[in-house]
Amino acid sequence: MLDNRSIRQITRYLITGFTAFGIEYSLYVFLYKFIGLYYILSSFIVYAVVFLFSFFVNRNWSFESEGDVRRQILLYFLLFLFNLFFGNIVLLYFLTEYVGLDPLFSPFIKMGLIVCWNFLIYKYVIYK
Repeated sequence: MLDNRSIRQITRYLITGFTAFGIEYSLYVFLYKFIGLYYILSSFIVYAVVFLFSFFVNRNWSFESEGDVRRQILLYFLLFLFNLFFGNIVLLYFLTEYVGLDPLFSPFIKMGLIVCWNFLIYKYVIYK
């Protein structure tokens, strides 16, 4: 079912994702816990910061894409906006305010969900 290329892509995607999440979560905790910014604003800021890092590492290393970079960054940006609104605002707010998760824990659930749909979109739409 999975060929060697797909397994390599998944592995590299997860390494890239964990690295990006480490950067994102560290900055989130810093802004939320130590600076005192509202958790939604903190999430918004850090998600925007890791945008370019994630795009170029996924494009060049995870998926080894040689496609049109302008098309890819446009599609990536549209997905970024969806993830920013749905994942980093709606989902984070829902998990924190309605499910009752701690604002320091809910980003883990949010990112787990985003990682799943992002891989499929990256592989079959953006970096194909």
